[in-house]
Amino acid sequence: MGTRVETNTSPDDVDPEGPVGSVQARTPSLTVVAFGLGILTVTAWNFLREQRTVSADLPPLAAALLGLVLASGLLYAGTRLARSGLDQDERWLVAQSTLGGGAVFAGIIILTMLIRVAEGRPVSEAPFVLLASTGGGGIAGSLVGGLYAKARRDARVAEFARAEAEQAQNRAERARADAEENRKQLEEAQAETERLLAEARKTRDDLRLINRVLRHDIKNSIMVIESRAEFLGDDLEGAATDDIDDRAGEFLDTIVAQAEEIEREVERTGAVIETITDEDPDLQTTDLGAAIEEQATTVRNSFDVDLRVDGLDDGDGPSVLANQVLPDVLGNVLTNAVVHHGGTAPTVEITVTEDEETVTVRIADDGPGIDDDRKSEVFHRGESSGDGGFGLFFVDRMMEQYGGGLRIEDADLGGAAFVFEFQRTE
Repeated sequence: MGTRVETNTSPDDVDPEGPVGSVQARTPSLTVVAFGLGILTVTAWNFLREQRTVSADLPPLAAALLGLVLASGLLYAGTRLARSGLDQDERWLVAQSTLGGGAVFAGIIILTMLIRVAEGRPVSEAPFVLLASTGGGGIAGSLVGGLYAKARRDARVAEFARAEAEQAQNRAERARADAEENRKQLEEAQAETERLLAEARKTRDDLRLINRVLRHDIKNSIMVIESRAEFLGDDLEGAATDDIDDRAGEFLDTIVAQAEEIEREVERTGAVIETITDEDPDLQTTDLGAAIEEQATTVRNSFDVDLRVDGLDDGDGPSVLANQVLPDVLGNVLTNAVVHHGGTAPTVEITVTEDEETVTVRIADDGPGIDDDRKSEVFHRGESSGDGGFGLFFVDRMMEQYGGGLRIEDADLGGAAFVFEFQRTE
């Protein structure tokens, strides 16, 4: 069973000339014109006949004028029909009404004449009477047919308008339903966002609490270690050298140094947590040159690397908006450049440039580089290589907190270049 497809076509979209050739499309109007020409021909024939049989000139002229008016009316109706906006069926309706009107009027006159003949009455001037009645009937039929065709067309237009209104109403109802569905989805999304924000705030508060507790407890433990180490140091100074190991003093210094390093690490970790979780982090003017030199020295002492620094005047560099975690931010990228180099003698170049508002630090290496499609992905958590996916995510997050920027470019050395942009301070 086939599927019925409904299409709404406006009456104004229908070609009045029809889908066939122009001659067939104009046949209805040509039929009416031919009817008018027929009346005109009979009028001329009757006028010539009456000129020979009627002695007075006025009656033949009046009859000819009447026939001419009737013929002209039919010719006008035919030409008007050809220029009308009616379709083929509606034109045929007008043409048939015109012919039918003429036939009906002529039939009535002929029937009247036959009755008079049957009654024995004389019938005079039959051609003129038939001419007048046929022409008048044709004009009357044309008027009636035209009005009826126009009424049909108006009805079609009204039906089309009603169908269009129904479709518009249906579309409006669907639009309202879609809008209501979108509103519900938006409300659900807003509610889910609020829930996630509440969870994030709770997680942030919990992390801050854990940070404070751990820092407090670890610092207390370090204080105990340092006080006990100081006590042991005093005892070592007063003890006989034969009674103690020669390395005891070295070990004691190592304990103190490691305790101090642990304390510094705790402070840096706390600063990282505070910076990440605080919507308004505590930033201050920070010596960028000192941070670069500190990390460059650490990397040189830890790896066999050719590390060059350009743009610093004897280690003295510009000041930027950051905090005490800045050395770790730079050190993370420096260490990555060496660890992920893949060669035996990596080369790393640090270039510092500045203008009135920003300071740019470019850390370039001659390693394998980073593909273009991963230059932004490496900053996503879980995408960094080799350190559990946190290192570069941490660096990018900190630069965001500093109000700066970070991007990756291709280095002239052949590897990757990490470009930091800091806000300059006085």
